[in-house]
Amino acid sequence: MQKIISSLIILILFIGCRPPHRISEMKVNGATGFPRWLSSNGYSTDQTSGIVYIGLDNKKNKIFLLADDTGKLHHLKFVNDTGIVLKPVYFNKTVEEFLAKFPKKDFEEITLDKQNGNVYLSIEGNGKDFKKYAGIYKITFKDGSLFSDSLTGIEKLNFFPESLFQKYLENNIGYEGLTVDSKYFYLGLEGFVNKGVFADSTFIFIADKNSHKIIKTISTKPFGIATVCGLYSDSDGSLYGIDRNDRKLFHIQLDENLELMSIDTANINSSIPFYPSFSYVASLESVTKDESGNIYLVDDPWKNYFIPSNEILKKLDPATVQNFKNFIPVIYKFKEKIN
Repeated sequence: MQKIISSLIILILFIGCRPPHRISEMKVNGATGFPRWLSSNGYSTDQTSGIVYIGLDNKKNKIFLLADDTGKLHHLKFVNDTGIVLKPVYFNKTVEEFLAKFPKKDFEEITLDKQNGNVYLSIEGNGKDFKKYAGIYKITFKDGSLFSDSLTGIEKLNFFPESLFQKYLENNIGYEGLTVDSKYFYLGLEGFVNKGVFADSTFIFIADKNSHKIIKTISTKPFGIATVCGLYSDSDGSLYGIDRNDRKLFHIQLDENLELMSIDTANINSSIPFYPSFSYVASLESVTKDESGNIYLVDDPWKNYFIPSNEILKKLDPATVQNFKNFIPVIYKFKEKIN
């Protein structure tokens, strides 16, 4: 009997000491023909910080929305999987006047609520009144069509408590991760900076989609995630994200009570488009998925380090060298490998 009791005690202690969630490595495979430059027919994006897949056009081409931290939006179309077509999204007078008062139109993340078709844009605050401008904004397209090239409305959402929503905001630091599922908004704080150096972790806030009340805070410290610079939800409680500083893709799975079930991570190796054996310093800032499960990441060029050394540039064709010197963003495509 004593042995049985001892065994039960050991079993209880073992169960109690087990981690409440699984942490493992995610497997991703690079897609053929990627990465590619975000440029087409002389038109390119600039400091692209956000991407979201919005669906297929009438010719079954995949269409995305892109957001630049220079205050611009674009439609991206893939023709025959790899051919890139880019077109600008124009702002009507109402939107232009609304944004005119911003010290900087610092667009970061863009996301789609697949339940109702709403599109949300995260804008970082800049200047001495940065908290006044930082926030999550609902944007509206002409005739309610996500494929329209005209933006006709923008309004700021209020999250509660406001003191918590604004607590960790800084000049040029805000919610670079933003996504939504059927019940919740997920707000990923870029990170914490002390004397110009990012800390080893950050927070993801979870807010009720109807009331906009923040109901849970997740620290990324236990997972070794330093920054959250992109978030995407493909189903309830499923979050894909980007840790820009560690060039790491991660996937968090939450249960119905918003408790962590698992986290998977994958290191992303950056390579120069059409030169797979050469790497460069990438600054991955957003993630999305299409209906086939393909994962797309975009690089917001870090101008201080983006251009490779002269030793590398000498081995590249003139067009590629010029793309680097023009700081053209890069897009990656991966297929997640399910074990």
